[in-house]
Amino acid sequence: MRPGGLGTAGCDGIVLAMDIMTSPNAADSATSPKTGTSKILYRIGGGLLIAGPILTFAGMLTAPSQAADTTAAYVESLARDSTLTQISALFLHYSNMTMALGLIAAPLLIRGVRGRLLTLIGMLAAVLTMLNISGAVKDDWWRMVIGQTVPLDVAVRISDTVDAQAWLSPWRDTAMIGFLGLLLVYIGLARAGVLGWWAPAVYVVALVGMFTVPVSLTFVYGLTFTALFAPLAVLGFLTIRRTRLPRPTV
Repeated sequence: MRPGGLGTAGCDGIVLAMDIMTSPNAADSATSPKTGTSKILYRIGGGLLIAGPILTFAGMLTAPSQAADTTAAYVESLARDSTLTQISALFLHYSNMTMALGLIAAPLLIRGVRGRLLTLIGMLAAVLTMLNISGAVKDDWWRMVIGQTVPLDVAVRISDTVDAQAWLSPWRDTAMIGFLGLLLVYIGLARAGVLGWWAPAVYVVALVGMFTVPVSLTFVYGLTFTALFAPLAVLGFLTIRRTRLPRPTV
């Protein structure tokens, strides 16, 4: 826990919990915003970072169950329940949008040069991927429709043919860049003292879990996937708390 954390004006139970999860000099890594406009922007950014993981979990929780990690099982799951498919897709679309916008504030929480470059590079890579994914979620609608209107084997061929298009790769294949980018963000913020080293550790464990937890375990897989972004919620609380800190004296 950061020394003197109980004396921060406006601290409540949630903020105190954030102190426990962050490194000792987390609050010292940022100065308070100087204008009312910047305070509003910091609060918006923090709110988006908190909302993103919540929307992600909601999207994974409402996703129709999938029997296996195959194209046929994926199309069949989307076509089975139109309502759940569309609600899940909307949650996932807006979760990526909110996290992408909120992440722009991450480098601003760093004072000094330690961890700044890693955070900046990681933020750009992660934001690019999240914006790409938010658009790619539209795939759920057309795969749902072809799964409902043509035989499953035909729907699978259409889906695989679309995915095989060469010029789709620059859009769809940025996922690994985003995974690396988010890890760099967590490492950079940990080096700067904004987040503790628990953040990249949680991320690595969750990333391994994504490739080991069966997709058929909808709740467990959704929880594992959401854990990738859980540190962003903590970062959101820290971003909002920055607006509560007293302005430094000159």
